[in-house]
Amino acid sequence: MQVNRTLKDGEMDNIDHALGRPVDPLAETFRNHFYTGLGTPEADEFAASPCWRMGRRVGGSAYFHVTRHGREVLKAHLREIGDKSRLYEITWKGEALSPVVATNRREARYRKWLAVSDTCDVSFIEFAKAITVRLAS
Repeated sequence: MQVNRTLKDGEMDNIDHALGRPVDPLAETFRNHFYTGLGTPEADEFAASPCWRMGRRVGGSAYFHVTRHGREVLKAHLREIGDKSRLYEITWKGEALSPVVATNRREARYRKWLAVSDTCDVSFIEFAKAITVRLAS
């Protein structure tokens, strides 16, 4: 699951972007690459950093991949800046719904209702009374 965010620290934002802006940078992500031109200041910075390793080269460009160290640095940065994005699991009528990213249980409940109300005729109050919300493990 990904988070809609932009980080003020440029290096951390590049790592976050390369991983697909995950809720948990240490978990498996759907992507792990940043494509940039070789010989650029960005590529030189990536090549010199323990947070990145160079992958496949294509013409005058290359893929850079975030290392385990880079993931750990991003995780520590998110903790340091107080990022509150978490993954919540919601159960409705005995069925687990797809997880939702939110900063608290109320937001998770509302976001999931918005998604459900597109296809089901249920008021927010009815929905809120019938669900359970918990942090994903």
